[in-house]
Amino acid sequence: MRRLFHGLLAGLSTLCLSLAVQADGARYSIPIECSKGPSDQRHKVLVLVPATTTVGSTIKVRIDGVNSGEISHTGLNYIFDMGYEWAVPKGTELVDGSLKILPGSGTANVRKGARLSEKGSIISMLLPARVESGGNYTHPSFEFELKVTPAAGTKISQVFRRYKVTANAFIVGDVKTTCDPRPKPYHLAATKVEPAAK
Repeated sequence: MRRLFHGLLAGLSTLCLSLAVQADGARYSIPIECSKGPSDQRHKVLVLVPATTTVGSTIKVRIDGVNSGEISHTGLNYIFDMGYEWAVPKGTELVDGSLKILPGSGTANVRKGARLSEKGSIISMLLPARVESGGNYTHPSFEFELKVTPAAGTKISQVFRRYKVTANAFIVGDVKTTCDPRPKPYHLAATKVEPAAK
């Protein structure tokens, strides 16, 4: 079992997300601890956010997928129910109706059935489709808008919360794996809130 998930999660740890809001950004290599498999896994992301915004403004956040690379290991049949969680940053409010998947984005093998939801200030993307052993995928892009409510001088951080996946393997069947960042939640690129122009 450990050998199976060592190989599987080694492949999954190369999975990247790309957030595109403005032209400037930063790369992160997030330490993650998974419920199955070895320790010392990392989840890489590229986060692009506006450097500044103003009190009372609305900012748009876009999250783009990056190809996972080949997902394979001896005994693995396929993975499915890939899930990603992001927290609505403190000091912001999700704008109603702004959370949406961008049509035609991501690879065709995971596009069908992809869905977004928000509950308790957690934004979740679920990809129920199968990715067969030896395959790869890119999750669809999605975007949302945030209303900026904190006082000037505050910094708003984008927050990665969790990655989840279910693997179907020979003999053992379906095995669910959850990968949490350390520390959790994990704060990434920040946007500084400036006074609104008079």
